[in-house]
Amino acid sequence: MRNDRIFNLKETVSYPGSETLDMVLFLPPIGKIPRRLWLMTEAKAPVICIDDIQLLPQRVVANSSPRWVDMGVTTEISGGFSQLQIRGMTSDEASASFLIITSQIDLEINGEIEEIEQRLWGISRREAGSTTISPSRVIVGEPVDFVVHYFAGSKGLPAGSRVRFYIPLAFAQPQTKNLDKNGATWCESEDYSVQIESLQGSEESHEANDIICFLDKGLPPCGSFTLRYRTNTTYLFPCRFWKTDRQYWYSKLPVLSAAVAVDERRIFVNLAEGSGHIVEFVAGPAERLHLFLPGRRKRGKGLKLRGVFTDRYRNTPPSGKIPRNIELFLLRNDNHRIALGTPIRCFTDRHRFEMSLPDLEPGIYRAMAQGPSSRVIAISNPLEVLSSRSEEREIYWGEIHGHTEMSDGSGEFSELYRHARDEGCLDFAAATDHACYFSDNEWLWMQDVTNAWNEPGRFVTLVGYEWSGNEGDRNIYTSRDHLKLFRGMYPPTSSIQSVWEYFKQDNCVVGGPHAPLAHGIIWNYHEPLVERFVEIYSMWGASDTRDNPLATIARSVTSKSVIELLRTGACLGFTGGGDCHEGHCGFSCEDPEGQGKVPHTFAQKLRFRCGMTAALLNHLDRRSLIDALRERRTYATTGARILLSFSISGIPMGSLGTVKAVVVKAMIHGCSPIKQVEIIKDGEIVFCKEDNRLDISIEWKDPELLKEKHFYYLRVIQKDGQMAWSSPIWIKKN
Repeated sequence: MRNDRIFNLKETVSYPGSETLDMVLFLPPIGKIPRRLWLMTEAKAPVICIDDIQLLPQRVVANSSPRWVDMGVTTEISGGFSQLQIRGMTSDEASASFLIITSQIDLEINGEIEEIEQRLWGISRREAGSTTISPSRVIVGEPVDFVVHYFAGSKGLPAGSRVRFYIPLAFAQPQTKNLDKNGATWCESEDYSVQIESLQGSEESHEANDIICFLDKGLPPCGSFTLRYRTNTTYLFPCRFWKTDRQYWYSKLPVLSAAVAVDERRIFVNLAEGSGHIVEFVAGPAERLHLFLPGRRKRGKGLKLRGVFTDRYRNTPPSGKIPRNIELFLLRNDNHRIALGTPIRCFTDRHRFEMSLPDLEPGIYRAMAQGPSSRVIAISNPLEVLSSRSEEREIYWGEIHGHTEMSDGSGEFSELYRHARDEGCLDFAAATDHACYFSDNEWLWMQDVTNAWNEPGRFVTLVGYEWSGNEGDRNIYTSRDHLKLFRGMYPPTSSIQSVWEYFKQDNCVVGGPHAPLAHGIIWNYHEPLVERFVEIYSMWGASDTRDNPLATIARSVTSKSVIELLRTGACLGFTGGGDCHEGHCGFSCEDPEGQGKVPHTFAQKLRFRCGMTAALLNHLDRRSLIDALRERRTYATTGARILLSFSISGIPMGSLGTVKAVVVKAMIHGCSPIKQVEIIKDGEIVFCKEDNRLDISIEWKDPELLKEKHFYYLRVIQKDGQMAWSSPIWIKKN
């Protein structure tokens, strides 16, 4: 592994008004050994800060061109992720500057970067060779046989060299035993001796496998060999990867990107930028139509039906011709049918349309699309129209847990919001990139972008991030334009206790854990004034119980189900999310046939479709949304926009109350026929109603006498496997 690192400071980030340039560094965690820092720069008085460590120039190397500055030796850098901040350097100066952090403290650094790479690693990136690949353009989800050609640089490779090729863990496990099967991997070379030495998990990334080829006789200048790799599992979402440097564990590289080690130190050096290949995954042909209606609205609000055509995996825009010879109808739950006509002249993009609905009387409606021969090709989620004088809160749909290229995901940060609003037809959304993976200047910019997309009444965005530390992951949001940043992995905020202590008197902030069953969680520092929801479902699967068929295998001895958290006395509402890492949320890729079996994003363990949160609001704005999260006026689904209402003896969902008798009332309107509805009491199923209808009402009286305190919630299971969970109600004996 490259323990000595070279950082190109053109990647540092500035922000108007900030006195620093900054970026995130990663160093292999090899302990607090002495390391010397060297800076190649024309800046006259640079100051380097790595976390809380400040380094000043010690000396300028005499007669050196380019100019090298010795920043001194420190033993305080322990490795892992760190925040680099630079003062006294302009952006123009940074674009031509490099930072070297080396454990070879007696090595005198001078000369060009290529010379330094050669001395540190045995070979420079420019001389590490180049690659080409075929095919370089792949339809998402399609099996593919990749052929990569590696070419040595102008100096060749010495005997005993190794070439390493990158395989995302989401792809097939490489194997050499059966070349007719999935994962088949083999080398071809007519002129040179090349053999596959190992197929193993990467030491630099837990989301990658490495194929390492051994060259016992090396390669002459411009010598080459071929590696072939077959995979039936590929990315399901459109993406384009071109980088060559594995700078972080989550760096997004093209499949079969190469790195070279020239001696037994096995220091693998990435190819120079522009010397690697590009691999692009593109959407398939249009196969599916998705119809979206609002959730619950009062009459007279100017309601609209929105339609989105996608490929098989819900990607937009799909390729090929978009079907337009369809007829649209509204179906009321009393079998009344309203013809809406065709979507022609209603398209807002080649694959999206938006149609205004007529004034609708109170009731439950679903939209239907028919193709030729009256074939039904799509049915929407249910819409509940309330009387204009109704005091019931409206239901809005959103997803508040998405990742982008600003941390360990892919996709542009701003695109997450556009996609959520326009493609996913959501009412609210939030990007929650990992706070430990972006810099202070990036955070200032990310908040600006999030605020720019916020449009009360139409589409609401929340400023938030994901904190990761010793006690498991938490998502934190605010109704304001700015949120104090706690990184999690960095002292002194590596414990959630300090975070909750800071926010506990702030009712504009709310937080909660995600995927506690899949990830593990320490609950010692639970702060009920801030931590008021739990993500009961995400692309990790369900976390309500250990025996849920959608539950993933617990990854940690600290894993807890949601029921186990509730049994500690915690009062938590439920949200449904994604943890999607493709820069989308709410309407990300899925595999309708391999649900739970095929990775839906770059992360190998994210195998379920993206979840959804329903929020009960009087107004669509940030303050109302944060209040709904704090007051547990939300419920979760696996992605289907199922409508539900749930109360106990007049006490609404999410509340605490006292009653003489428990009378549960519930109304469910499904997106497909409902298989069963369960009432959960203190973690046990106490009532189950099986059915096969779209619309179900329930009234059930608990025959048991109340004891001290109980919690109840509703779980809905459709025949298609989609689920919904109401937030609980807590009841005490009157």
